[in-house]
Amino acid sequence: MSRLTRDWGEWSRVSLYLNRCQIDTPTSLVNAAWGHVKRLRESVETVVDFGAGDGRFAKLGDYGNYVGYEIDEERYRGRTLPNNAKLINRCAFSDDIADADLCIGNPPFVRNQDLPRGWRQRASDVLSRRTGVSVSGLANAWQYFFLLAIASVKDDGLSVLVIPYEWVSRPSARALRRYIRQHHWSVRVFRLADSKFSGVLTTSSITIVDKAGNDGTWRFFEDRGGGLYRPLRSPTRSPSGVIEYQVCRDIPADAPRAIRGLSPGTQKVLTLTDGERIRSGLRIDRDVVPCVTSLRHMPADVRELDPDTFERHYRHPGRKCWLIRTDNDPSPALCGYLNAVPANWYETATCLERKEWWRFRMPRTPKVLIAQSFKDAHPKSVRNGIGARAVGGVAGVHNVRDDQVPQLLAGLRSRDLRDRVVAYSNGFYKIEINQLNTLLRQEFGTTGANA
Repeated sequence: MSRLTRDWGEWSRVSLYLNRCQIDTPTSLVNAAWGHVKRLRESVETVVDFGAGDGRFAKLGDYGNYVGYEIDEERYRGRTLPNNAKLINRCAFSDDIADADLCIGNPPFVRNQDLPRGWRQRASDVLSRRTGVSVSGLANAWQYFFLLAIASVKDDGLSVLVIPYEWVSRPSARALRRYIRQHHWSVRVFRLADSKFSGVLTTSSITIVDKAGNDGTWRFFEDRGGGLYRPLRSPTRSPSGVIEYQVCRDIPADAPRAIRGLSPGTQKVLTLTDGERIRSGLRIDRDVVPCVTSLRHMPADVRELDPDTFERHYRHPGRKCWLIRTDNDPSPALCGYLNAVPANWYETATCLERKEWWRFRMPRTPKVLIAQSFKDAHPKSVRNGIGARAVGGVAGVHNVRDDQVPQLLAGLRSRDLRDRVVAYSNGFYKIEINQLNTLLRQEFGTTGANA
């Protein structure tokens, strides 16, 4: 373990974090970011880049001097930089910089679940001290770097970062947005085409916070190709803006409620195809229960996941459709299966935190299954006729009576939600759990299943 990371926590967690940071920024995107800088500033003297990687932002810009921070020395070893640029092997949160003209770069995209506790605590403490903002525990790594970038530039400084577009609406970034609005800084967000990054399941943006603007305006644009952007009337294409997020504590205990799909830690081994189940000698009900990890392959006109549909679209095609049971003592067959799993197959933050890497809390069985990601007008949704558990990107709706299910399905299928949610990735849109809860409130009010 490096001396720079020894206080971050267990090395398994630290190495997981470092490995997730290794995504290079395409040259075209580096050029685009600098293009925005040139349109807003005739010249910049001092530039800082947190999470600099191999220093590629230093190679294409026009500036007086550049300092890039990179915790992983292997990322830039042997790289050649301009004479007025340098990379230092140091944690970005180790120095209090407040006089940069520009902060530019592509902060690491690492999920909150994969952040080492020591790193997260130190970064949170630094940001709280410098900005007064308490970062949400659900915040991913780039939010910490985004706030650090804003704090590190002068009162008339500029921050130009490549970050997920979702920051404009997600509740986990609410404190960050409030901080910017309180200071009346100018914001420009350019939503990028999904092809900018391969293998990254999120829609990216070039986000600009201009302290010199001081007019409090927020403007949104989408990439039309060839360096052209089209203005948007809101973070989405709709003047009505993003569907609001229902506050969980405001939902009555017995009212219809959407709950996100189980994140078991690794679907690779904790969910199985029918063939994997049979080869491992696992029995239905005793060792595994039916689950749905995706509705993508379900025909749009299907209204119910019944035994025949489950057989035709999940078991027979060999899709993941069985979830191991953890609510009773595992049988010898299940123990044998779990003991045979190679350790590197479950090296995820979630699994590594558990006393027994595989034992999660079994989720409840929902009445309705809803895909959070969708391409058409609305997410796919079906009555859960076989008692399947919702896993991953499939949400479950609870506290609805059988006679309410047709109303719910009809209501969801009657809406065009594409202009009311933020674009996700690869042509997909994504509706968040508490946006689904807003739709449930609109459909049923506060009437619960027992009413």
